[in-house]
Amino acid sequence: MEERRRSENAGTMRWLLTYADMITLLMTFFIVLYSFSKTNAAKYREIAASLRAALSGAPLQRGLPQSASNALVKLSPVAATSRHIAPTSAAAMLLIMAARAQQVLRAERSAATVHVTANALDIRFQGDSVYFASASAVVKPAFKKLLCDLAPVLRMTKDEIRVEGFTNDLPLHSAIYPTAWELSAARAVNVLRWLTEVCGVPPHQMEADAFGQWHPLYPNNSPTNLALNRSVDIVVTDQPPPGLDQGGPDVAPPGQPTPWSS
Repeated sequence: MEERRRSENAGTMRWLLTYADMITLLMTFFIVLYSFSKTNAAKYREIAASLRAALSGAPLQRGLPQSASNALVKLSPVAATSRHIAPTSAAAMLLIMAARAQQVLRAERSAATVHVTANALDIRFQGDSVYFASASAVVKPAFKKLLCDLAPVLRMTKDEIRVEGFTNDLPLHSAIYPTAWELSAARAVNVLRWLTEVCGVPPHQMEADAFGQWHPLYPNNSPTNLALNRSVDIVVTDQPPPGLDQGGPDVAPPGQPTPWSS
């Protein structure tokens, strides 16, 4: 009889096990939600602080303010590869670089423009008279100085940087560059080589693209538009350089001569 009573009491208390399991799961669920909300708030506070510093010209501080020291993502002047940081941080770094690039351009009184999206930063140099001679790919001295002034901004990222060359549709009379393809390619490559060989931008992050006359920003129907369609763009992406997963960056041969001293 005693065993029967103990068995009945045990059966009536089994609901407590289910209830306890449910309470434990609910508590865990709300703890996870709470932790997510705290992390995001800290991350956004850090991004806002970094953007304010960049836009005001103040030096960036490593890490977070004291009030947000528990953030998981830390922004610094040298960005980590976007494979290792949150997409929001990659976009914030592009905004910081855009602000720094605009400061350089203003200081140099340059007419170049800066365009930034969540995925790319485009520094556009339009009109060949300031940057190149007509039908020439030789980088002018003032443009060389401007490129080296921008180099510290480009070194803030470890992602891919493209140099893109564009021309208009006017006939090209040149023995060196028979078509717009060759001219736009030579201008892009010469800008790339100056940035890497003289200004210190890592070459394994760089690539040069030639678009010729086939991607005009404006109709080629006026002298102003014709000049604007002659451009070289430096595009910073949010993607790692191609090939890094297949053996890493190439190393230039030691003692390779550079043409810039002549």
